[in-house]
Amino acid sequence: MNTDNPQPLKLEESFKLEQEAKQYIAGFTQTMMKKPEQFAQGHFPVYLKGGKGSHVVDVDGNEYIDYISGLAANTLGHNHPVVVEAIKDNIEHGIIHSLPAPIEIDTAKTLTEMIPGAEKVRFFKTGADANSAAIRLARYATGKEEIITVGYNGWHDQYMFDTPGVPAAIQKLTHRMPLFTPANEPAILDLIAKRKSSLAAILLSVPYNRELTKEFLANLRETCNKNEVLFIFDEVVTGFRLAQGGAQEYFNVKADLVTLSKGIAAGMPLSAVTGSDTLMSQMEALQVSTTFGGEMLSLAVCNAVLKEYQRTDYIQRIAQLGALLKTEVNAISQQLETPLEIVGYDSIPMFLFAKDPEEHVKYAEPFLAEMAKRGILLRREVNFISGAHTEDDINFTITAIKSALTSMKSQGLFTKTSQNSKGQSL
Repeated sequence: MNTDNPQPLKLEESFKLEQEAKQYIAGFTQTMMKKPEQFAQGHFPVYLKGGKGSHVVDVDGNEYIDYISGLAANTLGHNHPVVVEAIKDNIEHGIIHSLPAPIEIDTAKTLTEMIPGAEKVRFFKTGADANSAAIRLARYATGKEEIITVGYNGWHDQYMFDTPGVPAAIQKLTHRMPLFTPANEPAILDLIAKRKSSLAAILLSVPYNRELTKEFLANLRETCNKNEVLFIFDEVVTGFRLAQGGAQEYFNVKADLVTLSKGIAAGMPLSAVTGSDTLMSQMEALQVSTTFGGEMLSLAVCNAVLKEYQRTDYIQRIAQLGALLKTEVNAISQQLETPLEIVGYDSIPMFLFAKDPEEHVKYAEPFLAEMAKRGILLRREVNFISGAHTEDDINFTITAIKSALTSMKSQGLFTKTSQNSKGQSL
């Protein structure tokens, strides 16, 4: 594909399906993060037909290198042989049985081998399910009701208490705290100490615009211990991306409970709560139950995928590819005097044009349109390197980004008053 003079995308079939979906699907699609307005509406595919490895094809036949990666779920890429073979090998046993299946035990054992401090596991279907089960367990184990949430932890009422349809009373039990800058850290530690008598847990999903320090997380762990508050690591996204053992291993910090989804089964619908036997055994007293937690195909794929992570250099490779992308793109952006900067964790590159969200979107939307024309699918901010991406993919993407930024600059989209993600004028 010519990255210097790309032709406008033909997206007629995508737009046709978009209108049809609006007639039949409430809210257009199943997750708000896949809505057309989240990308570059009118200049970006709406529907994909299929994918293999790091590439996807839309319903109009256009092919792209994909960094959306199923919203982080496709850790190994699309239709990875390990996933496909696990499905083929296990489909004949059925999908769900009337009694437990042995694969539940096998997969739980494999997971406890990988996750630090995991002695028992409970399986669910979505990250929100797992987080809500962990919070209920924390409340029961501590006898306290309030929680602190950091980052996005799912759509359930206790996390989205200020959205339509949620009873206002729920807000009294949840403290939502930002963690976008080091200046936010003391307030979280102070709140734990202040609310210790009524605070059950802090549920933390790491921010993606910066790397947290081991020192802060060690202080958080110590503060939770001192005030008898449980520390729950929401690793729905970071699990199996930062390290084999997750963020606990990466930061050398121990959580009381860990929640996992997305990459736990490389795209199959599955989530889990893990923790010590002491804590997890108390879940038996709770009304936490789900029919599809024992769905066998997802569990079989999970077991195979976890072993693939253990067997290969997957973690190191996605970090190396992400570091290459970050280093080269940031150098190009600086050379071209544009505000784009890739920040955060190497394997979870976050593309930022500005600190202010509205200012960022002003640049991100045309950037995604330019990149789609050049055969690259990106999200506006957080993107994901998968195990299927190659160095050739990354180098092609770097070239496309340089071309896209040059085009945007020639169109006058960057002004002299533009600022980068650090707030520095360019």
